[in-house]
Amino acid sequence: MAYVNLQISEQQLQRTSELARRAGLQRTEYIRRALDHFNRENERKLLSEQFAQSSAACRRSSLQTCREFEVADFRLEELGGMIERGWRG
Repeated sequence: MAYVNLQISEQQLQRTSELARRAGLQRTEYIRRALDHFNRENERKLLSEQFAQSSAACRRSSLQTCREFEVADFRLEELGGMIERGWRG
């Protein structure tokens, strides 16, 4: 296991020690678990942000594709009307 030298305020140390004691954990184990929890929360947040960005990009692309199909449908309808009227291209 790696070692980390950490400086925290006296108040943080006292609070951490008390909460670790109440949880029945050594302070070091309590801090490890707190770091794991914090890391998981940040990973979720980052993934959520990535998902939102990807979703927005997909939405923009889908809207653009829909617009292109609308134009193509209009042109096909227009061409169909011209053929019905006897247009020979």
